[in-house]
Amino acid sequence: MRNGLIKFSIVLSLIALTGFGLAWNAESAGTSPKVTGSGTTGNIARWIDTNEIGDSTITEDDGFFGVGTPINPNFKFLISSDLASPKATFRAGNIADGRAIEGSSVNGIGINGIGFISGVNGLNPTTNPNGAGVRGVAPNGAWAGDFIGPFRVQGDAQVFQDLHVFGTLTKAAGSFKIDHPLDPKNKYLSHSFVESPDMMNIYNGNVVTGKNGEALVEMPSYFDALNRDFRYQLTVIGQFAQAMVLEKINGNRFKIKTDKPNVEVSWQVTGIRKDKFAEDHRIKVESAKPENERGKLQNP
Repeated sequence: MRNGLIKFSIVLSLIALTGFGLAWNAESAGTSPKVTGSGTTGNIARWIDTNEIGDSTITEDDGFFGVGTPINPNFKFLISSDLASPKATFRAGNIADGRAIEGSSVNGIGINGIGFISGVNGLNPTTNPNGAGVRGVAPNGAWAGDFIGPFRVQGDAQVFQDLHVFGTLTKAAGSFKIDHPLDPKNKYLSHSFVESPDMMNIYNGNVVTGKNGEALVEMPSYFDALNRDFRYQLTVIGQFAQAMVLEKINGNRFKIKTDKPNVEVSWQVTGIRKDKFAEDHRIKVESAKPENERGKLQNP
């Protein structure tokens, strides 16, 4: 009955329901088996039994649809549920190499995700090293990704912050871009990142040696736990003098000595990260391109 052709007519009558709008009753004309049913105006009908139709959870009004929720004029198609994780309100699948979902907007946002845990969650379950959970592509000059973190109002400006990457950030180049401190309303100021083949941390400061020409430099309490392979640089300021590292770093401190008393010394110490994440995820400085990328350039 459901999949075949219904070779009879249906008599439809509208019933006015006080306070509830219009309802409908239907009964097929002709011989048995008759199709009967009732429902509410605006609800799309469904088979509720072999020979009976009634309301579905889908409503329609002037081309606007609601599934499991009243129609909202802000959304052409609105669907709602109360399913717990890992269930989903909506899913689209494609077993070929085409897109499961595509959204486009001429002057707005193609797809907008709103969530109290994550606005958009991308998952790639494959072992493909070139795959991605989320990918942004902008071949014509726009941003491939634009991240705006929580912000606070400071004067007449909104100050944005907080982008978290759990893992290794790989990039061709990097910089900061800020309002120019000398002309903040009319210019930007940009600086390039400092790069290194190592997972390097940099610490620096100034210290003045005492009457005996010695000075003790205190490092942060976590220094020894985080770093190894220390390197030192010392520069004397304001006079000609000699400076040396008298005692290497031990217990988060090291000692400087100058050949004269009361000498200001600018110092710099670098260390290589030795925390668990760094030890497990060392950056491979040189690597061969995968077969499908050989002969091609990232930035032609």
